[in-house]
Amino acid sequence: MSMQNRAWSGKSEGTTWMHRCLLKIFRLMPPPFVYPIVYCWIIVSIIIQKSGRRGIYHYWKDIQKHNTFSSVKNLYLSYLEFGKSVLDRFAVWAGRHIDIKIVNSEILDNLTCKPGGFIILNSHIGNQELAGYTIKMTKEAYVLTFTGDAKTINENRNSKFEEMGLHIIPVKEDGSHIFEMHNAVIGGNILSVHGDRMFYGDRQLKASLLGREASFPEGPFRVAVAEQVPVITLFMMRKNYREYTLYVCQLSDGTYKSSNHKEQAKELLDIYTKNIEHILDKYPKQWFHFYEFWKQ
Repeated sequence: MSMQNRAWSGKSEGTTWMHRCLLKIFRLMPPPFVYPIVYCWIIVSIIIQKSGRRGIYHYWKDIQKHNTFSSVKNLYLSYLEFGKSVLDRFAVWAGRHIDIKIVNSEILDNLTCKPGGFIILNSHIGNQELAGYTIKMTKEAYVLTFTGDAKTINENRNSKFEEMGLHIIPVKEDGSHIFEMHNAVIGGNILSVHGDRMFYGDRQLKASLLGREASFPEGPFRVAVAEQVPVITLFMMRKNYREYTLYVCQLSDGTYKSSNHKEQAKELLDIYTKNIEHILDKYPKQWFHFYEFWKQ
């Protein structure tokens, strides 16, 4: 299965030259002075990205139940929020500081203080990657990462991850990354993996999300229940260019009602989607799936 055959490519936009220019700009001036770039970029992106435009419009119109005018307006605002989140990432790479308020920090503290590994099931909601750049863990952490981005993106991501004690497990076509994931958890470390991004050919689990059935990759949830370790999710949500709130949510303590692994995975998925719904009630514009999520 080719890694290019996916519902969403996972690649960030822009060229290496553009990325390097942004880094230089952020070293000279704070994000608010750079945000006007986003206003120009949004118009172009909405025009040329037919799939992304359609996916976000249907999210507002069919899922959030807004009228046509409100859906078009929120389509623009969603792109705006995403653009600012991307620029915030470049700002941190350039050395800019952000303030983070952590909700339910005791969950994270307890898990990092106790022996044994645990799993973080992430999502493409909010500025998840930024959490990895700014929250220092007391345990070794391994992050399953798509490495097909531009050279500048990968270099800066790797540099910040290394600085924060995070190790990258690259997604591999032959699926061998599954063994690295297992070794990370049984070694008493943290494993971070996304649970909401389908690739063509992935085995699926179905669950209701915002009132409509959606597909999720079975793999992350099967791995989580097979390891029988605690599972949490994190949401790094943007307030403004200097303020973010990190929500820590417990999904499982490693035990489940059923003894069947597939049923356990579905149980974990249902809890995961409930947490997504709760955070989207607060931050509906930070839904960053720019394709037809409910029609994969």
